[in-house]
Amino acid sequence: MPLPDSDGNNGEHAEADDVRVTDDRPHRGLVDKLHRIAEVESVHRKYRVLVVDDSIVPRTAARAMLASGGVLRFAGEAASGSEAIGAMERLKPDLVLMDVHMPVMDGPATARAVLARFPGTKIVAWTVSESSDDLLRMMQAGCVGYVLKDVGPTELQHALLAALRSESPVPRRMIPEVLRRVSESIPLSQVTSAALTSREMQVLRGVAKGHTTKRLAKDLGLRAPSIESHLRNIFKKLGATNRGEAVSAALRAGVITLADL
Repeated sequence: MPLPDSDGNNGEHAEADDVRVTDDRPHRGLVDKLHRIAEVESVHRKYRVLVVDDSIVPRTAARAMLASGGVLRFAGEAASGSEAIGAMERLKPDLVLMDVHMPVMDGPATARAVLARFPGTKIVAWTVSESSDDLLRMMQAGCVGYVLKDVGPTELQHALLAALRSESPVPRRMIPEVLRRVSESIPLSQVTSAALTSREMQVLRGVAKGHTTKRLAKDLGLRAPSIESHLRNIFKKLGATNRGEAVSAALRAGVITLADL
């Protein structure tokens, strides 16, 4: 994973109180060099992707789309849920791109089985289905995103990278129906009366529009960790566990309106 930001330590230290560094330029040079190395390591980090699909055509297409030499790398493929579990053991991928409709073990069942044994895995559904039922079933099984198979290589890579950043890539045209379905399943009693701050409202409205953490941070002039902190507070106040539930709960409680979408 990308290396963390520097903590500001410039490498200078004294071994005794009466020792003083009179020329810290060599130390600064060393720190600058280490920073450059860290940047190179981050840029060249490769994320391994396992593709799970019972059809060879999508698996071949995924292999081609992930062969562009970017930060995502095709790690392997599986033609069934049982093969996927074996591939997880063998390949240790960072992310799984998974079909929804497969025989014997479908996408939701496979996702649950994978996450039961490898709980830190990021799974993104990859399908031709625009059914809100399928999207909700995959999300309820633990998937972090949902991508349609008609997207191109660039869109697919953007979605997978968003998933690795703990965002939830979902086709924008599917959001209104999904939010309606989720809102109907959340009892009003789960929405607390705690008021959102003005900043939390700004974040919530951005989330309702489908903005990523990176986009929200840029628009609001904040750092990504601050956005994540606001999101946690929003989830707690609205009785939600993810962005979709938060928006749906806010809609039902009248905190935001359809005009905010």
